[in-house]
Amino acid sequence: MKVALAALLVLTVFLQKSLGDKAKECVLDECKIENNCRCTSTEGPLSIDDTPQLIVLAFIDAARQETYDKIWSPLVESRKNPDGEFVSASFYINHEYSNYQIVHDLATMGFEIGVHSVTNYHDQKYWREASEELLEKEFGAQRKIIEKFANIPTENLIGVLTPQLQLAGDNSILAFTSQGFTYDNSWPSKNSLFPYTLDYLSDQECIIGANCPEQSYPGFWEAPIIDLVGNDGDVCNTLAGCFRKYPNLTSGEFSDWLVEQVDKVKTSNKAPMTLIIEQNLFESVENSWDGLIDALDRIQKDNQVFLVSQARVIEWMKNPVPLSEFTTNPVTIDTGCVKAICDLLNEDNEARTMISCVPCPKRYPWLDNPEGN
Repeated sequence: MKVALAALLVLTVFLQKSLGDKAKECVLDECKIENNCRCTSTEGPLSIDDTPQLIVLAFIDAARQETYDKIWSPLVESRKNPDGEFVSASFYINHEYSNYQIVHDLATMGFEIGVHSVTNYHDQKYWREASEELLEKEFGAQRKIIEKFANIPTENLIGVLTPQLQLAGDNSILAFTSQGFTYDNSWPSKNSLFPYTLDYLSDQECIIGANCPEQSYPGFWEAPIIDLVGNDGDVCNTLAGCFRKYPNLTSGEFSDWLVEQVDKVKTSNKAPMTLIIEQNLFESVENSWDGLIDALDRIQKDNQVFLVSQARVIEWMKNPVPLSEFTTNPVTIDTGCVKAICDLLNEDNEARTMISCVPCPKRYPWLDNPEGN
């Protein structure tokens, strides 16, 4: 009995130490990509000439029919990469008002589906000060909702992009890892960093009020969002955020600006870029639609540039093939979708209509009830 108690005490002390201690500074000789480990760095795994310029178009709105018809579909579905494959992109889906048939259809076309929370609550403080338990509900429940109602296998739902780009330090990463995610795409960076793992202490600076994780999370990837610079000289992290002060642009001015942002990274170190595209960009910035179309056309004239999903970026970091061998390699999923139109009540007994790929639940899915029981 004493031996068992002593062993239990040792195990408890070990667990407390391993979970509570800060991560160590990264050691290049110990952190090897063959062990799914990479230190924070502005240096890529290959020479700049051998490195493809990877760009992730990240969409973060609810999956509504109007958004799909007017923005998502015409923006990406007909574009091709230099390898002749259709481009990919990452769609980080929040729950309320989402049409899960659209989410399923995006996956069948080779686009990545990620998680943007259940509520997409507008207050930064809510996310910055959230407990691990709350974040497990926000992101874990949304993963379950997408898995069930869009009929997408859970192993294909691996990435997170948080609302307001807010991290609650270790609470966020603990929640993400406990819910089965393998990467986060929510951390802006002033430097052109390549994706890295959180085995060791990150050198990335925390900005926009978020909290930095400080513990070790072996094999969990961070995909930094390289800062853009708006027309006013201020740094910004989303396309819409770069022009809040200057909404009256010509399409040419918008296009020139975005091409310049990409060229700065492409001529320095070719770190992967994440361009966050929100629907309110086109509502708040005049001529932004024509400007974005023109900019993407110009950017894609360079055969070094590939529009891919964030999952593909992480895959390339793990196996960095040279530009001459790089392929888009989209992952298509088709597990079937039988459309169901569900008229439901949410937790406040308000009416909600949800389009599902499986028979309707009894209640509108939410944080504590992701299956709608």
